[in-house]
Amino acid sequence: MPLKELMDNPHSDRVKRICAISRAKSREDGRFLVEGPQSVREAVKYARKSILDIYVLQDAVNGGSDGVSNGVSNNGSLETISKIVDESLKNNCYVHPATPEVMHKISTDCQGIVALCDSSVLAKEFKEEFSKSGKSGKDILIAACWQVRDPGNAGAIIRVADVAGCNAVVFVDDCVSRFNSKLVRSTAGSLFHLPVVKMSENEWFDWAKTASINVIAADIYGTENKKPKSFARVLDSFNNASNVASNVAILFGNEARGLPQEVLNKVDEISVIPIYGKAESMNLATSAAVMLMGLAMSSHERKMGI
Repeated sequence: MPLKELMDNPHSDRVKRICAISRAKSREDGRFLVEGPQSVREAVKYARKSILDIYVLQDAVNGGSDGVSNGVSNNGSLETISKIVDESLKNNCYVHPATPEVMHKISTDCQGIVALCDSSVLAKEFKEEFSKSGKSGKDILIAACWQVRDPGNAGAIIRVADVAGCNAVVFVDDCVSRFNSKLVRSTAGSLFHLPVVKMSENEWFDWAKTASINVIAADIYGTENKKPKSFARVLDSFNNASNVASNVAILFGNEARGLPQEVLNKVDEISVIPIYGKAESMNLATSAAVMLMGLAMSSHERKMGI
């Protein structure tokens, strides 16, 4: 039966194993936790095959009760979680009701629900979906990250890529794990909406060439032979090319070091966001939001003939 017995011992072996997963650095071939109603809801809806177990506050399974349990009020959040539980059970996901003490032990940030997922299953689904990206026709938009290490930044880029309607996010070279717990939380469910794949540097540029992707590096200085072009000019060129397919990838560099010369020499263009005020620069996630949304809006306006 998908609905399991109540978990009421916060010191049980199962709880200890789950806690160990949350503390460990997530592995690409291991298990990871998805915390909170929004993220679990999206996992159930879009990545159900990767879900191994769902742990949920007992009140959400029992139809709710008076008062507040583990910081989850009965007047809204429990109802939301109950709907997720119903959908999970309909899809034969294993659901484990748990006491507030057990849920708090598993995660202090879960807001009453946690999913345990298999990263190898999700990675396989990402790979299969990504293989279709280069064959999708016109107006491909990819967000690529080279050696991005901060999980908050990486998660924010995945989220804005989702908002911008990107076909995929690519982690190039030695990036943070796609299944790092902080990264998963910061995507707010967007991790399950589009393929997020990892590639070596050579694999990435070979794929981009085969798929006829124009790779634009986000960089301030450029190289001796490739000077950065204002992003405003890049947008103008796309806005004025109404009959040209815009298959584009924006490549963002490491938070501290940016993109090295050897990588910049492989891209098609280099672009910089103009700064009109006194700030020296923008952080990585904000730069990604400006560039990805700028290209997305440009593409949609051209399609609509605006």
